[in-house]
Amino acid sequence: MVEEKLSGGVQSLEVGLAVLNALVEHNQPIILKDLSYKLSMHPAKVHRYLVSLIRMNYAKQLDDGQYALGDQAWRLGLNCIQHTDALQQVQSMIYGLQAKIGCSIQISKWSPRGPLVVQSIESNHPIAIVTKVGSIMPLVNSASGRVFASYLPESVIRPLMQEEWDKAASLGLALKPANWDEFTQLKQQICTEQMALAKGDLLVGINAVGLPVFNAQGQIEFSVVAIDSETFLPLNTGSEKVQLLQQEVAAINRFIQAR
Repeated sequence: MVEEKLSGGVQSLEVGLAVLNALVEHNQPIILKDLSYKLSMHPAKVHRYLVSLIRMNYAKQLDDGQYALGDQAWRLGLNCIQHTDALQQVQSMIYGLQAKIGCSIQISKWSPRGPLVVQSIESNHPIAIVTKVGSIMPLVNSASGRVFASYLPESVIRPLMQEEWDKAASLGLALKPANWDEFTQLKQQICTEQMALAKGDLLVGINAVGLPVFNAQGQIEFSVVAIDSETFLPLNTGSEKVQLLQQEVAAINRFIQAR
């Protein structure tokens, strides 16, 4: 097979990556006509590249005919996130934290779709609560979601939270907090304590404690969440495990700030 070459590169590959980049930058489903306009490329040509991207699972076509990123594109992004410098630097501290408290540990970073689980460590107990890496956590009723919602701009967070409230309402479900006003009250407490609690809010009988880790610029870099049954992770005032978690995450923050 003869490849088209341009300045030592492969032109067809570059065009295909340009189509993939356009999907990444748009960050939501898009129709062929609009994608072609963004690329200044004939729709038939864009479609040929989309077919190849779909075959390789970097793109997908939805039931309504729109195009979006495929699972392989998300896995590529997840792999990059997992290898960010700050997170890699504190891996030994994260595993040390898990060994001390014995609970499952979930590390999440922000993605355009919400908190993305990039690392999950099982607890020491016979029945472990494990969150699948690559999962997107809800903002309203998960510990990691509440952490990110408290430290990211309202313009980013509020529309996503409203989608969750609207979806729950359509299914006849009730979420807590129930609306933006209730969340802003909870946010004040989270920011004051630098900690978000979820007492069975996402799963009955399962508690979670989420804490933020900041970068050198004071922006949230990722969240650390301890998850376990209410028996092994009590959230009562003065809980030794919660206090130990706070101490260990504070040490992680100090290490990152000092780098």
